[in-house]
Amino acid sequence: MFHNNGDILDETKQKRLKGLDSFVKLKNKPLPEPELLAILRAADDIIAEGGRTMLSKILKGSRERKLLELGLDRNPSYGFYRDLSLEQITDKIDQMIRAGFLETKKSGKLPMIAFTPLGWAVERERRADEFLQEWNVGISQNITPINIEYLKGRNRGMIFLFLYKVLCSGNKKYIPYLTLWERSDFKNVRTEIRHVIKALKRRDEMDAPDWEQLKRERFEALFIGDRDPIFLACQKCGRPFVFDEWNPDYYSSEGIKFPEKCPNCSEKAHLYR
Repeated sequence: MFHNNGDILDETKQKRLKGLDSFVKLKNKPLPEPELLAILRAADDIIAEGGRTMLSKILKGSRERKLLELGLDRNPSYGFYRDLSLEQITDKIDQMIRAGFLETKKSGKLPMIAFTPLGWAVERERRADEFLQEWNVGISQNITPINIEYLKGRNRGMIFLFLYKVLCSGNKKYIPYLTLWERSDFKNVRTEIRHVIKALKRRDEMDAPDWEQLKRERFEALFIGDRDPIFLACQKCGRPFVFDEWNPDYYSSEGIKFPEKCPNCSEKAHLYR
């Protein structure tokens, strides 16, 4: 992008312009949460590889040969909109794009589905929570997996968020699974797994302030944020503000918590309590 005088906009300004554009989209009402999460989960398997049409067919539960060959019928959101027409499903996908959770990017001549920073923040949290729930079910049924290869090579930010969720639980029940996982992943991930195992073993001997400090330190080591800012709309004043992805207070074993108010309105509310 260029000014009239030919100067190139600096990278920071470009990101802020992109973020403000996302904020304008956020003024479009998002879908109800179950639908929003279902569409993001369906999109996760075709990011940068499929477009709106393929995403619509996954959500419809299409038996199209190409879709089945790619194994997309195994996506948890497959058939979520089974009773809707492809046109109705596409309208919902377009609503997700207008609301700032998805976007399309050209790959060759074709537009492919991609997450926006906001959309990926929500989906990353959802996938990390899915892994945690899978472990909870396995542990409750006394199932010991042969290996945990399925976690190897996945998005590093999502995997580290999953590790942080395990850490936040403070529960030693995860140690056997962590130990098994540590044997099979890449060096950087193995290092962080060992840190979490060590922390869980020490949990009982730590008081609350020390535990919170340890969680904050591990968050700073584990968290991988998006390079582009996430803009949210303040529910009090309506103005855009940047969501601070690097604040560990927004993350827990229960999930990500997006602030409803901008820092200015939050400070005012705190002063008038």
